Amino acid sequence: MMKKVLITFFASLLSVCALAQAESYDVVVYGGNSSGVIAAYTAGRQGLKVAMLERTSHVGGLTTSGIGNVDIGWSQTVGGYTADFLRRVGAHYGAPHRMQISLECSVAEKIYLEMLEEAGVEVFFGTRMAQSGGVQKEGNRIVSITDETGRKFSGKMFIDATYEGDLMAWAGVDYIVGRESREEYGEYSAGISEYKILRTYTSEEMAALRKWTARYPLDIIFAEKEKEGQADARSQAYVYRLTVTDNPDNRVPFRKPESYDPARYDNVLQRIHRRGARTFKQILTLYPLPNQKYDLNHMDLINASWNYPEGTYEMREALDQYHRTYQEGMLWFLVSDPRVPEELRADVSRYGLAKDEFVDNGNWPYQLYIREGRRMKGEYVMVQQDAWENPKKEDGVAVGSYFLDCHLVSSILTSRGVLMEEGNFPYTPYRPYDIPYRSITPKKAQCTNLLVPTCLSASHVIMASLRMEPVYMMLGQAAADAASMAIESGCAVQDIDVKELQKLLKSQKQLITYKTPTDMFIDPSRLEGIVMDDTQLGLHEDLWSHSTSQGPFMLYNYRFAPTSPNGRLEAVFAPKLEKGKYEVQIMYSASGNRVRKADVTVLDKKGSHPCPVDMTVRPKVEGLWHSLGTYTHDPKKPIKVVFTNKGEGGVVVVDAVRFIKK
Repeated sequence: MMKKVLITFFASLLSVCALAQAESYDVVVYGGNSSGVIAAYTAGRQGLKVAMLERTSHVGGLTTSGIGNVDIGWSQTVGGYTADFLRRVGAHYGAPHRMQISLECSVAEKIYLEMLEEAGVEVFFGTRMAQSGGVQKEGNRIVSITDETGRKFSGKMFIDATYEGDLMAWAGVDYIVGRESREEYGEYSAGISEYKILRTYTSEEMAALRKWTARYPLDIIFAEKEKEGQADARSQAYVYRLTVTDNPDNRVPFRKPESYDPARYDNVLQRIHRRGARTFKQILTLYPLPNQKYDLNHMDLINASWNYPEGTYEMREALDQYHRTYQEGMLWFLVSDPRVPEELRADVSRYGLAKDEFVDNGNWPYQLYIREGRRMKGEYVMVQQDAWENPKKEDGVAVGSYFLDCHLVSSILTSRGVLMEEGNFPYTPYRPYDIPYRSITPKKAQCTNLLVPTCLSASHVIMASLRMEPVYMMLGQAAADAASMAIESGCAVQDIDVKELQKLLKSQKQLITYKTPTDMFIDPSRLEGIVMDDTQLGLHEDLWSHSTSQGPFMLYNYRFAPTSPNGRLEAVFAPKLEKGKYEVQIMYSASGNRVRKADVTVLDKKGSHPCPVDMTVRPKVEGLWHSLGTYTHDPKKPIKVVFTNKGEGGVVVVDAVRFIKK
C-alpha cells in the first residue's frame, strides 16, 4: 500500500510549530534539492521515518529550477534511483525505457513529489535552520536541528543535501570555500588561472565605469593581477538557468528591471560584435527542451558568487536579486538597445519566459545555480588526479563522468585600464571515475551521524565535474543507504561495512564503478611532439557538437559537424612553435559515417596546402594519427591547420593535431 507523504507548508503554521514538541525521525534530510529528494526517497523505501526540510515551497533544486538540459556526462555511468527518475521522465514523454535528460522543470517536480509520496517522506516546506544555534550536538553526534521558528527536528542520522553546506558547517565539520593552490594537492589546474585580456579602457572610459559600478559593485572588481596557481576564497560564477520559449501562445515577453542600466552590458555588446552575432543562439546557449522550450545558459555574473557560500540568509537573498536583475537587464538589453544589431534584436524578441513554468514566481526559477558552495574536508579529499591517474576506488559508491567544467571566477579591471577574466581550466583530461564513500563522510572526530552528498569532500578542481545533478542524486542514494546501515548496526557512518553498502547499492542498480577501455582516452602528456586538442580552440558547442561515441580520442571527447557544400564552420589549430620544420599529423576516430574528403588545409610560409582526408579510414600512424606532411614554421608566417565543414556525404571530425619537429 502506497504511503502518503505529509506535505507541511510550514510558513503558514509558524505559531503552532514553535510550540509543538520536537518529533524524532530516523533520518533528517536538510535540503530538498535533487540529492535530498533521492536521499529521502531511498531512506523511505528502507522503511525509515524520514523528514525532509526545504527552505522554498518546491522540491528538486536545480533539476526543477532551470536545468532542464540535465548535465549527465556518460549515460552508461548513471544508475540506481537516479536512472529510475530519468526513466520516469521518459515515460511522461512516451518513452518509458529511456533515461530522458531533456525535461520541463514542472514535469521533474511532479515526478519527484510522486516519488516522495511513494516513500512516505514528510516534507517541510519553508523551513530553514536558525542562523544562530541551529545545530545541537552531544559530543561528535548531531542530536537535533532547530529551524527559524524554534521547532526542533531530532534524528538518528542527518544528511546535508544543501548546495551551500550549512548543516555540515554549523555542525563543526572542516570545510573550505574557494580554490586550493597548485601545491596543496599537486593539481596543475588549481588556484588562480591564466588571465584573458578582454579590452583596454581609456582614462575617460575608466572614470565613466567607476560611476556606474558604484551602483553595481560586483560586476567589475578594480584590482591587479594575482599570481597564477595561488589559493583564494573565490567560487566560480553563478547564474539563473531560465526556461524560455518561442511559442507565442506560451511566451511572457522579457521585462525591463527597475534598476536597468544599459552601461552594464557594454561587454555583451563587444561580444556581439566580436562574434558577428545575429541570432539569440549565437550570443547565448539554448538547449532544446520538450514542448518548444529551451534551457537558457551562459548568462554568468562573474564575481557575484564569492560571498554567497558563507553569507547570511539576508546576504544570499540580496545576491539572488542581484543576479536576477542582471539577467533580466541583459535580456532587455538584447531586445531593446539600438546598438544591438536589428536582426539580433528581432530574433531575441521572438523568445520570452515560458508562461507555464515557475508560475508562482513570475516565471523565474526558484533557485540560483550555486555551482560551488562550501566543500567538506572529510575522510578523503577527492582531487584532480582522481579523474585521470587514480580513477578506481575500493569504496566506490557512485561514478562521475562529466568533464571538469569550471566557469569564470573573477573579472578585474586593473589600474592601467585592462579588463581581464580568469577561472576556466586549461584542457584537463578525465575519464569515468569512482567516487569513494569516504568523500561523503566527515572526519569521525568531528561528526559520526552526518553524511554530505552535495558539498562533499573535494577540491575546487574535481568539484567542477562532481557538481552535476545526477552525481548529487546518486550520492544522495548512497548517503541514505549508509544512514540506514548505521542505524541498523548502531555505529558511526564511518564504521559501516562498505562492502555491504556496495552490495545494497548494486541490488538497487546503482553503479559503483565503471570499466572503460584503456585505449579510449588518449593522454597527450605521454606522446611525442607538441599536441593541440580541440578543447583548446574554444569551439562553440552549438556549432561543433561534441561526442564520445567512437574512440579513441584525445582527452575526453572530440568535436564534429555535418558537412555541406557551403559549409562555413572553421576550426583553426595555431600552435606556438619554435622556428623549424615539423611533421603535421591529425587525430580522428574513423567510422562509416565520416566524410570521405574532409576539407583540411595546412598554412605555412610557403602558402596554403589542401590535404583532403578520408575519415572513414583508420589512421596509419600508431593507429591514431594521419600525417599531412612536413611544413616549415616561421614566427612571421606560422603553421596553422584549418578544418572546415565543406563537403558532402558525412561528418567531419575535429579532435587533435600533433607537431613533430624534424
